Amino acid sequence: MDNISIVLVEPRGSGNIGSVARAMKNTGFSRLVLINPVDYKNNEAYSMACKATDILLNSEVFNNFNEALKGSYLAVGTTRRKGRERFPLLTLKESIPKIVASAKYNQVSIIFGREDKGLKTEEISKCDIILEIPTHPLSSSINLSHAVFIVCHNILTAFTPEEPSFRLAPRDEVERMHTHIEETLKELGYGEKGGEYLLRNIMRNFRRLFGRTGLMQKEVNMIRGICTQIKNSIK
Repeated sequence: MDNISIVLVEPRGSGNIGSVARAMKNTGFSRLVLINPVDYKNNEAYSMACKATDILLNSEVFNNFNEALKGSYLAVGTTRRKGRERFPLLTLKESIPKIVASAKYNQVSIIFGREDKGLKTEEISKCDIILEIPTHPLSSSINLSHAVFIVCHNILTAFTPEEPSFRLAPRDEVERMHTHIEETLKELGYGEKGGEYLLRNIMRNFRRLFGRTGLMQKEVNMIRGICTQIKNSIK
């Protein structure tokens, strides 16, 4: 992600710049480029940046659009407006893989426009990719730092390998748990006097229930511990 720069074109609020720095820090980005910004080295920006003041202090400042993009092999413009000069618009799903692939070996600039007007048509025309962030049609304008966070977070998750949210208990441990449950139910009287069908039905439902949710080892241990306590209490 060191190859990706977040470029803000003529940002008008120092607090917004600080918020962008914080959004970048939250998602692992550090290269902030500013084109004709307001004075942003002040308390408002530092306060909004929170622990990302280093990104503010190390930001690069340029006077014009072309200078800011020198060295970039891929320029990605963001826009909420549509038109003949803003075509084709790519979705996040379409554009993120292209950004990630390019950033592995090349410098990439992701460009965000002015808070009130966005990017001008002539600026959009110099972008290789035009990215649209989906919003509700009744409220399509996004806060600058929110837009930056959405794009950066999508890139972060694309770079980060997906791992299971939790590790399931081994199958043999789950089978021993089912056996333990069945033994406990039998000690409670289930399956007696022609009730074998009821017991089988209960065990089948337990298996479906635990199969849908998935159990961690500590949950298997907890259920078996409850069964043990039940068996001990009825002896």
